[in-house]
Amino acid sequence: MKKIVFSFLIIAIAFTAYSKGGGRRGSLADAEGAGHDVGITVGPAWSLTDLGGAKKIGSPFLRDIDFPATRVGVSVFYRYNINKFIAVRANLMWAMLRAEDADTDGTPPNIPGGPSDSWYRARRNLTFKTHVVEFQVMAELNLKKYQHDVYGKGEKERWAPYIGAGIGFFYFNPYIGGGLDGGSKIKLKPLGTEGQYIGYKKPYSNFQFDLMAVLGLKFNVSQRVSIGIEGVYHQTFTDYLDDVSGNYINPSDISLLSPTAQALQNRSNTGPYPSPTFNFVEGQFKPDGTLNAGGIGQQRGDKKDNDQFLNLNITVSISLGSLNRSNFGSCGRKNPYHHKFNCPKW
Repeated sequence: MKKIVFSFLIIAIAFTAYSKGGGRRGSLADAEGAGHDVGITVGPAWSLTDLGGAKKIGSPFLRDIDFPATRVGVSVFYRYNINKFIAVRANLMWAMLRAEDADTDGTPPNIPGGPSDSWYRARRNLTFKTHVVEFQVMAELNLKKYQHDVYGKGEKERWAPYIGAGIGFFYFNPYIGGGLDGGSKIKLKPLGTEGQYIGYKKPYSNFQFDLMAVLGLKFNVSQRVSIGIEGVYHQTFTDYLDDVSGNYINPSDISLLSPTAQALQNRSNTGPYPSPTFNFVEGQFKPDGTLNAGGIGQQRGDKKDNDQFLNLNITVSISLGSLNRSNFGSCGRKNPYHHKFNCPKW
C-alpha cells in the first residue's frame, strides 16, 4: 500500500507543478520547452516475486534480485513535453521475466543457524518464465529546467534528472521452459497447480494493471537526439506473475490434478535438497506413505504481497521538431508553414 500511495503522490506533485507554473494558456511557461519526442528503451529486467531471489539473503525488494535470472525488456514510446518541467509519455513495452528457486541456497534444518528462509526456497525448487506485453501511460517531472531540443556547450537546460509515475495494463502467461523432460514449454495457469480447478480457489486473470515509479536522467547529445538512463519499478495487483501465491494442496487431492499438474505443483524432491525427510515442509506424505499430521496445506508462496518487477533502461529519443526554436510541434509557436500548434488544455 505504501508503494501505491508513493506512486500517486508523484503524479499529484507533477500535475500540481504544471497547474501552478505552466497552466496559463499561451504563456511563455506554456511554450518554452514544449514539443514531441519518439524513442526506444532497452535494458535488463528482473522479477520480484515469490520465486528465486538473491543467494543466501532472503531480503525484500532490491536486495533480493535474482541476478542469474536477468532477462531483457524493450519498449517504444511517444513523449509530449508540455514545458520545461512536465512531460507525459505513452509506452508499449515487451519484457521477459524469469525466476529460479535453484538460484538460491541456505542452511537446512538440523544445522546451526538453520533452517534459513532462503533454504525453504531452494527446497521448493520451483521456476517460471513469462513474456510481459504492456501499454503504459506516465507523467515525468524534471527536477530542473530542461528543453528537449537544446544543445551546445554550456547549455544548462540540455540535461535533467527526473522522477515520474504511471499506470500500465499488461498481459502475462507464466510457463516452464523446456517442459519436464527438456521438451516444449508448459503453460502453468491451465494446470491449476494451487487447486484452482478443483475447488480451492478461482483461476487468476492473464490481464492485470500495475503502478509504476520512475527515476531517470536524460541528456541531449544533439538538437535532435537525447540519451538517458532510467529505472522503472512496477507494483502489480496480482500475486500470480510466477503462478505461485498460496499453499500446497492437500496431498490426498493430488490425484484430482492432471499428471503434469501433479508433477509441477510440488517439485521439492527433485531439487538440491531431495531427501524425503524434509517432506514435512510441504505437508507431503511421509517416507512410509502415511500423511504428515498437521502438515497439510503448508505455505507455497506469500499471498500477502503482490508481485513486482523492475526495468533498468537505456533510452534514446528523437525530437520531432526542426533544428531551430520555431520548430514543428512547439506549442504556441509557428512552424515554417505558418501553422500554429496550441498546447493541450487540461
